[in-house]
Amino acid sequence: MTKLFKYIKKDIKTYWKNYLVFILIVPWFFITFDCNIYSPGSLVDLTDRIEVNSNYESKGSFNLTYVTARKGTLPNIILSKFFKNWDIVGNSENRIDDESEKEIIERNKIYLKETSYDAIIAAFTEANIPYNIESIDVTVTHVYEYAKTNIKTGDIIKSIENTPIKDFNSLKEEIAKYKIGDTLKINVERNNKIIECTSKLVELEDKVLIGVALSELKNIKTDPKVEYIFKENESGASRGLLCALDIYNKITEYDLTKGDIISGTGSINQDGIVGSIDGVKYKLAGAVKKHAKVFIVPTDNYKEALHEKEKNNYEIEIIEADTLHNVIEKLKAR
Repeated sequence: MTKLFKYIKKDIKTYWKNYLVFILIVPWFFITFDCNIYSPGSLVDLTDRIEVNSNYESKGSFNLTYVTARKGTLPNIILSKFFKNWDIVGNSENRIDDESEKEIIERNKIYLKETSYDAIIAAFTEANIPYNIESIDVTVTHVYEYAKTNIKTGDIIKSIENTPIKDFNSLKEEIAKYKIGDTLKINVERNNKIIECTSKLVELEDKVLIGVALSELKNIKTDPKVEYIFKENESGASRGLLCALDIYNKITEYDLTKGDIISGTGSINQDGIVGSIDGVKYKLAGAVKKHAKVFIVPTDNYKEALHEKEKNNYEIEIIEADTLHNVIEKLKAR
């Protein structure tokens, strides 16, 4: 051991400059800056990601599009200067208040569940097939800076002052019984345990609030049964529209794909209204790379998609999406 120590000491004395450069430079390759590097993603075929117990088959496929996000390390930042469509995007653009990265991930996972449930409702409603909402989990997606509470992102609100909370409307009705400054006892479900929390009511824009953003996660029973098979690292609301289209296609006789690779993006609510998304140029580029025939995009992002198509001479049909019903009619008319 003594000989080894002497050897290392001698080596450091001889090559100390090399060691110094190593110590000063190498850490920069592991430090993560407050940004991500966005680039075109690929397609996720929903054929085997959404299982529906029905006899209808499709010759083509509905495919999710996504953005590839790399951590903002120095090597990735340098590479972004040499690769087309690699862009540096600050994390502040995706952050509410002072959210941690863990809270952002948690919020996006909740959005994934919300849009997945709403996609089922929208598809079954459009197909005129009955369904049953067995229960609703009123789930916290964000706790605002001004809130005076120990509630956390991901909590499911079960009761306020011992009054059960069944949906968002029942929560609003219960809060309306109290005044600004009142401290309420709120029971939440956290990690499968009931936790007693408190929240002091605050005023914002003439509204009495507990200071949290909420989503309704619906537990739905359908016939035929719908089951999602998503990966742990998947999140976000932008898959809603394509999920609804795939489910609709699996519970009705007409094949909307007509044997083609149909891609797209867009959030959806239970009424079938399509919402805007981010990252259109990356998702469109990924769809073109994988030879998709069609790219479906929300109305708010439609002009951007057309601009990208013209600028890059993409050979792909772009369909504007405002409602699930109208998208279905446009696919039938192709």
